[in-house]
Amino acid sequence: MNARQAAYEALTAVTRDGAYTAMAMKKLSPLSGEDRRFAARLFLTTLENLIRLDFALSGFIKSARVHGTVRNILRLGACQLRLMDVDAHAAVNESVALARRVKSQAAGFVNAVLRALDRGRDSIAYPQGKTAEALSVAASYPLWICEKYIRDFGYDFAESLLTYRPPHATTVRVNTLKTTAAALEAELTRLGLRYEPGKVSGSYAVSGLADIESLPVYQSGWIAVQSKSAMRAVLAAGIREGESLLDCCAAPGGKSAYAAALADGNLHILAWDVHAHRIELMRKNFERLGVTASVEEHDARVPVPALEQRFDVVLLDAPCSAMGLMAHSPDIRYTRKPEDIASLAQLQAELLEVCSAYVKRSGRLVYSTCSINREENEGITDAFVARHADFEYRDKPATLYPHIDGSDGFYIAVIGRK
Repeated sequence: MNARQAAYEALTAVTRDGAYTAMAMKKLSPLSGEDRRFAARLFLTTLENLIRLDFALSGFIKSARVHGTVRNILRLGACQLRLMDVDAHAAVNESVALARRVKSQAAGFVNAVLRALDRGRDSIAYPQGKTAEALSVAASYPLWICEKYIRDFGYDFAESLLTYRPPHATTVRVNTLKTTAAALEAELTRLGLRYEPGKVSGSYAVSGLADIESLPVYQSGWIAVQSKSAMRAVLAAGIREGESLLDCCAAPGGKSAYAAALADGNLHILAWDVHAHRIELMRKNFERLGVTASVEEHDARVPVPALEQRFDVVLLDAPCSAMGLMAHSPDIRYTRKPEDIASLAQLQAELLEVCSAYVKRSGRLVYSTCSINREENEGITDAFVARHADFEYRDKPATLYPHIDGSDGFYIAVIGRK
């Protein structure tokens, strides 16, 4: 399998099979070196610009219907012609060769469309002006998302948010239960990996990190893959040694593991998740990272009266639309629907109501989502605090925006019981 076919397989995994971006990247595993880097860049650039590429191609396709297989070959070819520094002759010829391998009868069609696109590149009339339609094509986000964020934040903010493209790096943190920052840095250097310290102490942005699970530093538990935003949510809890913590929607366990490290392992942790397979994943993560915790399969919507007011800290990383992750996981923007937000908000309000009962007097609950939608964030926590006289915000809730904070979009609210 060559680089372009691997990129095609990854793109098809997302557009046809509904795979997450990170899972689709595993299609590139058989490649190595420059081939893998090229395939990753081609796949991600195509996925990030799907709507813009489809718009560009539409003027050169005469057929009423194009098979999904052929469309993905055209998208990859158009990406090389319009968005990457690839020789036009090579971009067309390699796309035709790919078509011959995966759908031979379409080779002539692919050749004709891409040659027409190359000749007519200056004639493409992209939508102009400060409109949702123009932003949708320019940023490659569905129209409804552009309309929503223009309505919520204003056009200029929405444009900056949706046109932001994060660096293709993996954020990891040092696991101080197993090693030190100095030792980890020395090992990353020895492995020839490029890294930069992150804004959160102990975090690093590592470039070119492929198949991380095969690395000794991962297997030995020296590092955990964790976003800066997720780390900030745990830091907001003000974890102290000897405290008790309930993580209500915990899998795969990243926040509990970070909390344990912050407390130097001296933390009493109960971690819940509703899915059995994710419980098993969490147990394996805790074992790898040296975290001691009680792990239980439990639906956090179901009250447990015996645990009322038993915990110093309750973490509720609520199920959400994950629309704060759209910059680095482009699959999300194409699969979310407007109605998802309303149904999730109902679930989030229910979870917050139930899980707040477990907070001790003077304890705190951290409500977080990887969303920037007010309906899932302030709309939930403001209503909760207004209903409960014995709870109050400990600090002003924070919304992190990718284009401003250089991190995942995230919401963090610390709510204390008086």
